[in-house]
Amino acid sequence: MDFKFTRNLLPGMFLDYDCVIIPGLGGFVCNGRSAWYDDENEEMVPPSRDVIFNPNLIHNDGLLAQEIMRARDLSYSEAMKHVEEEASFMVRQLKEGKPVEIARVGRLYSGDDGVTRFLPDSELVRVLRSFGHARIPLAKLVEKKEKKVIPIYTPLMVKIARVAAVIALPIVLGGAWILSDSSNSSTLLSVLPTFDTEAIVSTFMPSEGSTLFNPSDEEIAEEIEIEYATEEVELLLSENKVEEEETLAIQINFLIIGGAFSIEENALNLAETLKLEGFNPTHHYQNHNNLNLVALGEFETESSAREALKKARKKGRTASWLKRL
Repeated sequence: MDFKFTRNLLPGMFLDYDCVIIPGLGGFVCNGRSAWYDDENEEMVPPSRDVIFNPNLIHNDGLLAQEIMRARDLSYSEAMKHVEEEASFMVRQLKEGKPVEIARVGRLYSGDDGVTRFLPDSELVRVLRSFGHARIPLAKLVEKKEKKVIPIYTPLMVKIARVAAVIALPIVLGGAWILSDSSNSSTLLSVLPTFDTEAIVSTFMPSEGSTLFNPSDEEIAEEIEIEYATEEVELLLSENKVEEEETLAIQINFLIIGGAFSIEENALNLAETLKLEGFNPTHHYQNHNNLNLVALGEFETESSAREALKKARKKGRTASWLKRL
């Protein structure tokens, strides 16, 4: 069998969907990676996606059938018939120990432990790893060293001589002007006296009838009233602080997906079932592929997400998988 539906549709679906399931066989999961800088080669690496195969994702989500319906203008039952035929043939081949080759996708084979493994096609890896973009050479910036400024050394005696010259110049000029003044100004001579003048002594005497200002106590200082915070104010401040802490939302980087559906009602039904099983499911809608994702949990770190994934599978949710945002 040439797998004409799987072969023709899967390569394009990897560009649009994070998970593509072949019912009864397994699911192909795409993990995205952001652009990053290669220090060793000094290159900017474009964003990429890695495709892995999960044999536990066997439940039908209807995604592959819908692609066949759009491509061949068939009904849902007719599309599902083609999907089941190709999937059943693949399962038989793997159980017989024969590899399954899907053109432009890769090879599926059964390992020594009986687990189905996937080896992606080189062309698929090239397209998904860079989305058709090449690496961009980007050399690091070289910091320029600042030039050191070497100060010119000035001897101490030269500095003292300069200061003395600055002080002596106005004194000499002022003394020469006073000696040549014919107005006999005793005020100027009191500032720079000569040998022929007498010093003028100035005193201060208050006028008769004047009194010193004696401000009253009310004018010196005013009473300052301090209003201390009451219990109601403290309670209000504490409530505001709690509200501010609650608004600081934890950044969600990983999701544990329990199912992906193109029909919202199916996603809501799964969410209700998960609630009965003790989970706290959340609903996430993807605009680029119109899928409704049902998450078993939301996590900030990969380690906490993987720990929760193990617990979910132990509870019976073996088809759950990890999604990086």
